[in-house]
Amino acid sequence: MQVYIGGANNGKRAYVRQLVVERDVQWIECADYQDLPKASAQTIVLAGVEAFVEHHLNRPEELVIEDFMETLNTYRSQSDVIVIVTENGRGIVPIVAETRELRDRCGRLFQQIFKEATNVTRIWYGLTESLK
Repeated sequence: MQVYIGGANNGKRAYVRQLVVERDVQWIECADYQDLPKASAQTIVLAGVEAFVEHHLNRPEELVIEDFMETLNTYRSQSDVIVIVTENGRGIVPIVAETRELRDRCGRLFQQIFKEATNVTRIWYGLTESLK
């Protein structure tokens, strides 16, 4: 599993699109789904994972992480998986409590995803840096 992280509008999706141009790809924008769909391609791209977390702020965090990781592992057993996440905060603590909760939950989920990843790449304004 490959993970790409960076700030908003920093070129993550464009970079990944170039990587998968010749592949059979299912592109899943997490903002479009309450529950993630079944895998149906050789390569799965999960983009905007933070939107999935935001959809589920009303649920216990442990269950959200468990459900997401279970789905992710199912994808990984059937397909090559690429995950795109947006870095939240860069150390700045949001004033609004709900935004803080979203940032914190994303951080904990991202740790799980990154731990499972074989490669983690930061994309910052189109430049890439290998982190793992």
